[in-house]
Amino acid sequence: MPTKCSRPWQKASRPSAKQAQISPGSPQVSLPLPSVWARQALNFHPDEKQAEILDCADRRVIVLSSRQVGKSTVAAIRALYLAVSQPDTFIMLVGPVGAQAGEILAKARQFAAVLGFPLRGDGNNPRSLKLPNGSRLVARPAVPESLRSYSKASLIIVDEAAWVSENAFRAMSPILAAANGSLWALSTPNGQNGRFYDLWHGALNTNWTRFEIRAQDCPRLSPEFLASERSTYGETFYGQEYDCQFLAGGLQFLSRSQIEALLVPQAAVPGPCLAEKSEMYLGLDLGKRQDHTALVAVELTFQNGLKSAVTQGIPLLPTLTVRHVDRLALDTETLKIPRWVRDIAQRFAPSCYAPKQRGTVLVDATGNGHTIIELLRADHIPNYRMKPICISGGQVSHQLKDGYTSVPRADLLTSLKVAIEAQKLKLHAGAPGIDLLTRELRQFQPAGDQSEHDDLVMALALAVWQAAKDHPGLFGLKEPAPAFPNFRLL
Repeated sequence: MPTKCSRPWQKASRPSAKQAQISPGSPQVSLPLPSVWARQALNFHPDEKQAEILDCADRRVIVLSSRQVGKSTVAAIRALYLAVSQPDTFIMLVGPVGAQAGEILAKARQFAAVLGFPLRGDGNNPRSLKLPNGSRLVARPAVPESLRSYSKASLIIVDEAAWVSENAFRAMSPILAAANGSLWALSTPNGQNGRFYDLWHGALNTNWTRFEIRAQDCPRLSPEFLASERSTYGETFYGQEYDCQFLAGGLQFLSRSQIEALLVPQAAVPGPCLAEKSEMYLGLDLGKRQDHTALVAVELTFQNGLKSAVTQGIPLLPTLTVRHVDRLALDTETLKIPRWVRDIAQRFAPSCYAPKQRGTVLVDATGNGHTIIELLRADHIPNYRMKPICISGGQVSHQLKDGYTSVPRADLLTSLKVAIEAQKLKLHAGAPGIDLLTRELRQFQPAGDQSEHDDLVMALALAVWQAAKDHPGLFGLKEPAPAFPNFRLL
């Protein structure tokens, strides 16, 4: 919007009767470029960035912007321009909640009043505008169930798209199919996950056209105001709200940079004469009605550290590496799970000339896991021990009967995060299924509010928790001294 007038449409003259009266079934109206039309018909003078976005005719547009730079106003003008120029057009305005989508509609209604159109709804939707030429603008919240009944949209504008769920984006996509419509996603950043984040960072390799508007690019935001916001609320707030920076959200388990740092091109190789100390930890998270049964195989290897000048001792440095990731399809038969686990475990069995591979299978026994545990016990995996884990919401771990252990969910996630922060956990980039795991890690939230499944993350947490119990050196603590029952230590 222009600097001198926050509501320029109030000063605009009314259009001619010929322009105002457009009846249904009218042919397509020839209009100048949207930025030119906004100046001439609406007395709205877009700045350079706004004009560039308004005039973009691409089918997929994503706008990353600061707060208060006029992106909603641009969206309203673009929607109204399409509605006026193409009769009987259906346009959807979507926001995280209905009130946010209604803000774009409210701006569109104000501009429609400047053009002399009667401000009436379509008779079906409470937040709507129907023009005399039959075009409709409908504002809806980003709730998948409330979007499914619509079709043939020529344009969908998603405001504050970083707060819109993956399921809502999926529900919107078929609405564009019949009309070969356009999709615009506009937002400030909101953490390092979600569909908007993925679209923005993948836009260079797809058919999306990107626009970025930082606060410093907006002539209506003074340097003095921005300096005050930075000093008052700090760099983190300023970076996300005004400088278009995707920062890890407070509910996010790991940042993108932390996850990228976990990836290594090759799996860790044990040091000389240390192969016999390697161990495998298999975390098995059993699926429920809508969740997958997931398994993550983690290998523990050791390297020799630097010799101590005082004791002449050589410390052992443990490292965990994810070697295999897999999950079963939903509704997989229960009887197939033990053989599936056994086959994955056998992939890491050494040759007959190598030391025997020791291992542990950690099984999520929460809910209906008892049946799987009994089947695994009956079909024992050689050189592997099995440990049933009941994941609880309590505070303390404790032993249960029949070899079961109750472990708080918070303890599992804490062990996983500490191992990552201590740089003791690595993800082999070439391991099967590693992309599935990294995707879940990006979306994972400890409270469980993420849109993705968390089965693989919990399977990984089970394996890491047991490895840390067996080897405190993963957390920087002293490894337990080896036991020599037939010798006396001098």
